[in-house]
Amino acid sequence: MLTQDWVHNTAMADRWKLLRSRECEHFRIFSVREDFYSHPDKDGERSFFVIETNDWVNVVAVTPEDEIVFIRQQRPGIGGVRLEIPGGVIEPGEDPEVGAVRELREETGYVGEAPVLLCATEPNPATHNNRCYSYLVRNAQRSADRDLDNDEVIDVFTRPFSELASMIEGNEICHALLQLPLLHYLRQRETGVEQKPKGASC
Repeated sequence: MLTQDWVHNTAMADRWKLLRSRECEHFRIFSVREDFYSHPDKDGERSFFVIETNDWVNVVAVTPEDEIVFIRQQRPGIGGVRLEIPGGVIEPGEDPEVGAVRELREETGYVGEAPVLLCATEPNPATHNNRCYSYLVRNAQRSADRDLDNDEVIDVFTRPFSELASMIEGNEICHALLQLPLLHYLRQRETGVEQKPKGASC
């Protein structure tokens, strides 16, 4: 049975009030700011740090042979190479769909049909202010030159769609933001129903 205190507290989460913000530090790929809030259940001000960074985009690219385009690249955060799908940073003012086409072409040389939105997520709303958009590109074929960034070294290969479920279950794809769109796509294929996202963001 729910207590009265628990019922009361469920109506308090939206009563935080932003008082002010201050910029803390700017780094190459993100900035940090500090936000100050008040809440009727808390004494004084409370501060929270926010990482400000560009939105991100990922691409599930499927070839006419029903293979998915994957990449392998070094990830400094974990100090190792990871299996991923193509993706990257959306440029300021760039439409996410345009960013999806660009990142797919730059990293892999693949070009396909117009991107279809699979999902749009908030990577970590506790600390980050950005969103991540994931698209499906059908009939992807390698027909363009790659254009890698100066610090990118990327291996490109394909795997049959029939192996996707076992790849996820076997933890071959560790990146949470990449597992999600692949699971969305897997569900679409298994159910035969294309799920339409309700909006461009959560």
